[in-house]
Amino acid sequence: MTDPFFLCTLLWFALSIAALARLRRRDRQAIQAQIRQVGQLADETNELILFLDYSAPGFKEIDAFLLTDMPGRVTVVFHAPQWLFAAKAKRWERHCVVSADSLNASSSGMTPTRVVLDKGGKYRVFHEVPAFLKLWSRSKM
Repeated sequence: MTDPFFLCTLLWFALSIAALARLRRRDRQAIQAQIRQVGQLADETNELILFLDYSAPGFKEIDAFLLTDMPGRVTVVFHAPQWLFAAKAKRWERHCVVSADSLNASSSGMTPTRVVLDKGGKYRVFHEVPAFLKLWSRSKM
């Protein structure tokens, strides 16, 4: 007949797939809630939304991109002390800067620095922000 080990492995595989699907759906719903809130706070929609934490390892490089190399307007959700937020909002005047403190959607389990690319309601999340910004700025020029 059938091997019990095979049945247990098959059951474990099915449960793993179901758990992964549930986690992905929860993450997608959290991202959609954050994007809706950002759209309401910013009163505009941009293709690229950058969630940025001032303590991120690549912050200086990302800051340089926002000052010079970005070909289009970007929404920046910036998590920083109020004085730094005010200073960077002035420096990044080409972009729409929103305070992360004004968001009440939880970012459970998500890294604080990430890029969300909005393509007609479908979102792609990238965690290697400096590398993504380099590639994106080259493709837009």
